[in-house]
Amino acid sequence: MRTTRIGTAAILLVIILSLLTWKRNEFTNYLPSDYLPEEVPEKVPEANNYFHTDETQRIQLAKVIQEFVDRPIQTWDEAVKLNSQTCPTEGINYDKGAVEENDQKWRAIPSTQISDWRHAIAAHLYSKHREEKASLDKRHEDLAVPSDGIAKEIKSGRGIVMAAGDRAAAIRARTNTRLLRSYNCTLPIEIFHFSSELSEPDKSLLEDLSQLESNSKVTIRLVQGIEKGNGWKAFQIKGAAIQQSSFDEILYLDTDSYPLRNPEDLFKSKHWKETGLLLWPDYTKSHATNPLWRLLGQQCRDEYEGESGQIFISRSRHQDVLWLVEYFAVHHEEFYGFMGGDRDSFRAAALLLNKPWAGPGRLNAAAGVVFEGNVNGGGHTMLQADMDGKWMFVHANLIKHSQFTQRPLWKTIHRAANDKFVNGKTYGSVEKPNDRLGLGVSLHVDPTPRMVTIMKAMEGYDAGVVVVEEWDKYEELRGFEEKWFGFGGVH
Repeated sequence: MRTTRIGTAAILLVIILSLLTWKRNEFTNYLPSDYLPEEVPEKVPEANNYFHTDETQRIQLAKVIQEFVDRPIQTWDEAVKLNSQTCPTEGINYDKGAVEENDQKWRAIPSTQISDWRHAIAAHLYSKHREEKASLDKRHEDLAVPSDGIAKEIKSGRGIVMAAGDRAAAIRARTNTRLLRSYNCTLPIEIFHFSSELSEPDKSLLEDLSQLESNSKVTIRLVQGIEKGNGWKAFQIKGAAIQQSSFDEILYLDTDSYPLRNPEDLFKSKHWKETGLLLWPDYTKSHATNPLWRLLGQQCRDEYEGESGQIFISRSRHQDVLWLVEYFAVHHEEFYGFMGGDRDSFRAAALLLNKPWAGPGRLNAAAGVVFEGNVNGGGHTMLQADMDGKWMFVHANLIKHSQFTQRPLWKTIHRAANDKFVNGKTYGSVEKPNDRLGLGVSLHVDPTPRMVTIMKAMEGYDAGVVVVEEWDKYEELRGFEEKWFGFGGVH
């Protein structure tokens, strides 16, 4: 009997070792042969310094990507059944247009396509990390190495990135830069454009901004590796511009996302120090049918999708996020259809790589003019808050698509009554009760007679779920319109 038990145990051990060997071989089939170290420790210490702990980050990235690729790939039916448990549709404002328009297309994505996408993403991240390692090795050879044998950290500073290709965008960038300088923000600014955009007079218009302050700097740069698409928005420039910028700590600003005060203060916040990544929410929530969740191999989060009018990101802490966002940008025809363009690609990259982020302490609001006979409409601006819930960015994303004769241009605010994260949390928290923010509030874009947002209570919900307030109720908003027009704002 004892001999039989020993024999059985031996057979089981052989089977287990064989499975482990097969699993490692399967994983390494698509990895660079020299990427992984001989032994991957079970517990990897925190990487606090990108240049000091390159090998540690390399191991961490390998473990994260291995786990990502190995996640089960669900069919559309399996994914929707699971995701519907965490992302209900009752009382939820989701992107109905995108969901209904792409229903058949999303259903038809085979599991083999999901697998191919995952393997391509993994290969890209490994390739970029190897390139970075080779670059750092070369850089370290040129440094004076101290007695402890560790090269000191190399930083490229802090700055603002924008993208402006045509004259209208150049004018918005000029207005935004003037606003920033009026708040004593002296961060250098890099403005990117496609090779087919930005005439010489428009370049001069932007370059002249460097004369606003003696210590100010505005640099015009050509984005590399991609060209402008044929769609109505050239989303794909954003991710590439951020990645190709020369800064370590980056604030990306859409040219029409205007700060209400010096944004440098957000770099001093505890949320920035804790995460190195600040994101802002859009009006629409995640939906169970979105292929993003099959790609990520994660259950749908009951959370508002990302809005990319303003992004704070630390390159040294999140270079892998930037590589992934840039990859989505370069391959936008494959991914942007279920990421809302670039806007949700940053949240997607953070989720894929298990990176936490922080954000505003309250949901966004819709601000704009007042239409006679239509108390719910007239929104042309997405109003975004800071971590404490104070309004911080006036993202006037629809003004450029319409003409408004009403004055003031910013008169009223529509917001969800239940819009503040509790228990010290911010956007990025899906813990109860924060997952119920904005319940029963509907917002959609009406293109006629001009493009505006309309926010109102959903059918079956009390009208009180939407609050209508005067723009001047908030101290931080008073006087903005005068400054905007005074610094050349047009629409």
